[in-house]
Formats: sequence, C-alpha cells, structure tokens
Amino acid sequence: MLDQTLAALALSGATTVVAAMATDAWEAARTGTARLLGRGEPPRQATVEHQLDADAELVLGEADSPGVRRELVPVWNRRLVAFLRENPAAADELRALLDEIRPTLPQGEPRWVQQVTAHGQGTAFGVQGGDIHYHGGPATSAAGEAAQADRG
Repeated sequence: MLDQTLAALALSGATTVVAAMATDAWEAARTGTARLLGRGEPPRQATVEHQLDADAELVLGEADSPGVRRELVPVWNRRLVAFLRENPAAADELRALLDEIRPTLPQGEPRWVQQVTAHGQGTAFGVQGGDIHYHGGPATSAAGEAAQADRG
C-alpha cells in the first residue's frame, strides 16, 4: 500500500496531467510526464507518450471534454500510483514537474455558489456581482399583528 502522501501526490499528478490535455500546457506536460514515467528507457517513454496522446485525442474529440477528463483522472491516478510504488524516490521529480505545469494551465472561470434561506416570516435576499436595494414597505397585517402580540 502506498503511503497517504504519495497517494495524494499521485492524484494531484493525475489531475494536473489530465487538466493539461488539449491546452497550451500540453506539450510540456506530455514531455515531462513521458520522461518521468519512462525513467530513461526509450521504449517505455514511447509507450507513455502513446498513452498520453491517445487520451489527449479523446479529450479533443469529444463534445463532453469535462466528462472525458473526469473519466481519465482515475486512469492516470492508477498509473501514477503504480509508478510511485515502484519508484518512491521519484516523488520529488513528480512534484517538480507538477510545479512546472500548474502555472501554465488555463484558469477556469470563477464559480460562485450561494444559498439563501428564509424561515417563518423571514425575508432573504441574495446577490452576486451586483447591488441590491431594498426599500421595505408597510408590514402586512399578519406580520404587524404578530409584532403587536409580541410586544403585548
């Protein structure tokens, strides 16, 4: 079994390599990954290059490239886990490669999630990326009566 640090590194590596597919970061990611996993053996490096190229073609060829990427991450995670199990001393090399690739990855669009909930007689307002102006009118008769009863 691989220790948790190396397992996390493998997952990070898989995510980064797959994220680089079909982007401007691809050539550096492809070359570095093939060199690292090939360990100086040209036939092994060629095999890794072929795997990387085939997977990058899947990402390019599918309309649902995010879905393909989600499917490829576990595949590359498994490959990197096996690699690190055989070559635990290569962890620093993998970290250095990821540090080189990550800054060149395209930045995704910011995504915001907002959940606004009101309970009972409450009113909830939510806004993202703008302003909200609320001018409360007179309270409804039920709300006014409840307020009077509370003071009561």
